[in-house]
Amino acid sequence: MTESLLHTPAAGTAEVDPTPFPLLWEPDRIPGSPLLRPGTMRIGTLGPGGTTSMVALERLGHRLAHLGGPDVRPVPCDSFEELLAAVGRRGGPSYALVPGAAECATRFFWSPELRLEASFSTPTPEYGIASRAPRLPEGRLRLATLHETQRLAELLDGTAGGRDGYDIDWVPAESTMHAAQLAAAGRADAAITNEPGRATYRLRFHVSRPGVPMVWMIFGPAAHARPTGAHQ
Repeated sequence: MTESLLHTPAAGTAEVDPTPFPLLWEPDRIPGSPLLRPGTMRIGTLGPGGTTSMVALERLGHRLAHLGGPDVRPVPCDSFEELLAAVGRRGGPSYALVPGAAECATRFFWSPELRLEASFSTPTPEYGIASRAPRLPEGRLRLATLHETQRLAELLDGTAGGRDGYDIDWVPAESTMHAAQLAAAGRADAAITNEPGRATYRLRFHVSRPGVPMVWMIFGPAAHARPTGAHQ
């Protein structure tokens, strides 16, 4: 979506939009946005490489480069809590990329040190339940997953025995890549992971589903200089 979500009054009318700021999806629609300034920009998100967040950040980097914006330097973080503590700090990333589905996303909105700079939508990779073995073990199943992707255990309904055929022991993971790593190392029987995680650790999907459109938010400093005359 690239159109402004503001209602635009018809030409020649005196109607004034009461919205105090524009609700926009594309960074190039925000006049004077620092996201479009040339140079180098460090943007942090959940790492390591191959996580859905890093895939989205790579796509954002290509988009900003296409618009003549900065060279994006990814800063992978071990958790969104770590990212929240680091963004805008000395040595940390200048901006944070956070998915709308992240459990802690609200904390970025309410941080007095941050503001929502822009948002966009891009599909996630394929997700599924993967393991090293040719089939999932019957009965007890140690399943590695992020809290946010735990509900995808419902994909087990697509297996021969259905979800009721498994007694799931949850193995906490910090990211989709970490979940795949746990399964590859034998610390879990299977993982809820994405296609990059499956491919990196040479797992096989037993059941999977296509990616879904996800809204991503870019948070920056609460106060930053804008070019003189830029629309506020």
